[in-house]
Amino acid sequence: MKTNNTAALGTAPVGPLLLKLSVPAMAGMFMMSLYNVVDAFFVGRGVGALGIASVFVSFPATLVIMAVSQTFGVGGASVIARALGAERHDEASAALGTIMTSGLFCALAMTAALMIFTRPLLTMLGATHEIIESSLVYAGIIFLGTPAFFMMMVFNNLVRGEGNTRLSMLSMAISSGVNIALDPLFIFVFKWGLAGAAWATVIAQVCALAWLLHYYFSGKSAVAVKPQCLRRISPPLLARVLSVGASAFVRQVGIAVSWTVLNRIFADTGGAIGVAASGLVQRLLSLIIMPVLGMGHGLLPLVGYNYGAKNYRRVLRGMSLANIASTTVCFACAVLLLIFPREMLGIFSDDRALLASGVTGMVCVAAGISFAGTQTMISTYYQGIGSARLAFFLSMLRPLLLHPPLALTLSAFFGMNGAWASFTAADILAFAISWAIYTRGKRELAQRELAA
Repeated sequence: MKTNNTAALGTAPVGPLLLKLSVPAMAGMFMMSLYNVVDAFFVGRGVGALGIASVFVSFPATLVIMAVSQTFGVGGASVIARALGAERHDEASAALGTIMTSGLFCALAMTAALMIFTRPLLTMLGATHEIIESSLVYAGIIFLGTPAFFMMMVFNNLVRGEGNTRLSMLSMAISSGVNIALDPLFIFVFKWGLAGAAWATVIAQVCALAWLLHYYFSGKSAVAVKPQCLRRISPPLLARVLSVGASAFVRQVGIAVSWTVLNRIFADTGGAIGVAASGLVQRLLSLIIMPVLGMGHGLLPLVGYNYGAKNYRRVLRGMSLANIASTTVCFACAVLLLIFPREMLGIFSDDRALLASGVTGMVCVAAGISFAGTQTMISTYYQGIGSARLAFFLSMLRPLLLHPPLALTLSAFFGMNGAWASFTAADILAFAISWAIYTRGKRELAQRELAA
């Protein structure tokens, strides 16, 4: 059935519609990054700088889990949005069933692998002898909760794909609220330390997943959940989902590779304190980047639906507004980070060595953030129209093709400062290449609109 949310994708004024779709998604993604930052706050104040490093060293593994879940979620959202736009409701239901079943199998397989190889994985990610045991405590619990986190991320993307960004925001609010409530209880009252922070995160993710499952199985979704679709995985639909979602996968894996490279660089140059400084700076930056990704999630169903309906004027209008809005948000936040770096880092720790390293990093990294918004919107655009190859390349560009080589090269010459400078260089180069590609694609789409 076509709900009011779905119908509005093709008829409502583009500006207000993009705002309606993006604000809940941005709020949801902000909440997602906020509870990571809150974790860092409570761990920093309750355990100390080494506790912060213990949490951050396992984060690349979390990004890989997110990457695989985004493959199913973002790819599925694009396939479902285009099917709804073209009035192919049976195809949308079949895609949903395929995503739910295959995604669950994948999540269980990842959980088993992570639990078996936890210690060698953490060592590879940069855990030093100072933090390896405490890292094992935290990561072991987080990895146990992989199925809940994985499926929560999948369903969040799918509900956005049908235009219901409000539900996505509410699920993230539930997750953040539960996590923020449980963190001080488990860390300070029960004295569970890092284990308490990990259990708070896992319980919060289970609560959010339960909320999303209720939505789908209560019949409120624009896409019907059919038992026969859950029992049968459609290889052609799965291939389409994975081909489009591969771009989101590469983006997240690229970020994980960047985190791993940086963890190793900072561990070599600054030990556990260096890892903690890197983690804090990037967690603060996630408060900017995650809402921008949320804006992209709001843009995705608008682009996918109208591209499927051959309404190219609405696609171009949505892209123009998203580019302006994302750049404005990134620039405003970058200014704040450049003006108040020490004050922001001081919220988490009073450790002088950590603050000295973190402030230098904050200034270097914030300088390139203004370029990140448009690059993210362009990558989202190609996901939305189903252009798997270009979406794949653009998602791979900054986090995998540019940033790790730049970090390794610049750090070899300039040490830790070179590693920080690689963030700015990667952002500027990724923007320039992405904009050149989009300018050409924009002309082609405008010509289709004129010919229609």
